Amino acid sequence: MTIPSPARYRASVAALTLLAAIGLPAAAQSPTTQMPEGTTDVDLSLIAALVPVSEGRSAMKAIVLPSISAQWSNGIFAEPGELGMQLSEDPMLKFGPVLSYGTRSRRADDREDKLRLGIEVGAFAHYQWAHNIGLHSSVMYGGGDERSGVRLNLGASYGMRLSTHQSLNANLGMNLVNKGFMQSSFGISAEQAARSRRQAYQARAGIKNIDLTLRWNVDLSTKYALSSGVNVSRLMGSAADSPLTDSPHNVAVFTALTYHW
Repeated sequence: MTIPSPARYRASVAALTLLAAIGLPAAAQSPTTQMPEGTTDVDLSLIAALVPVSEGRSAMKAIVLPSISAQWSNGIFAEPGELGMQLSEDPMLKFGPVLSYGTRSRRADDREDKLRLGIEVGAFAHYQWAHNIGLHSSVMYGGGDERSGVRLNLGASYGMRLSTHQSLNANLGMNLVNKGFMQSSFGISAEQAARSRRQAYQARAGIKNIDLTLRWNVDLSTKYALSSGVNVSRLMGSAADSPLTDSPHNVAVFTALTYHW
């Protein structure tokens, strides 16, 4: 049985906050398992986590989230908050289009509780360099207040088998964004400065953050698996220098129980 990764829990509503804090890669970035024609894989999960309330804030909150994900033998996959299609027949190289949806990231100075829908479209690619080393990337368009934000994610993953039923995984990632995306999350316009009594701040394009995720996976049975881990993220450049950032370092801890249908 393949150990499912918490990276697959691309979340709806509050789960987007979880994944933004944890910084886990999208399910599309993991190679799709070669499946017999006409079959479907379904995972049901329950995730518990302690995460920052938003990027750049030191305050934390606890959340519990249910999740369901599925992938079909024709390459289509559906996650909470994500739809995509894997087009390659090469077992070492996977790529295709992807669409993400859900609530938009909350700014550190946002005091409103209303939910705002965010939709991004783009593409992903994953190259399996070795049996336990993978390189992944994705580029997405449509983020930010003006819906013109561009986000490029680059990362690498490493897996190590501890025993027949246990493994360790490490994922190192980096997000690069354009000015529109950075300004939406960490900039302060003249209008926003007047409302918040903060000084106006123009954010620049560049590296938004670098993060490291360590994960311990346990096969409990042929159907159940448990994954627990920690993510450490460091804001960079304009994100770290923003007046909205009270701590450039974010830490999140999580655990997920998954049932494979």
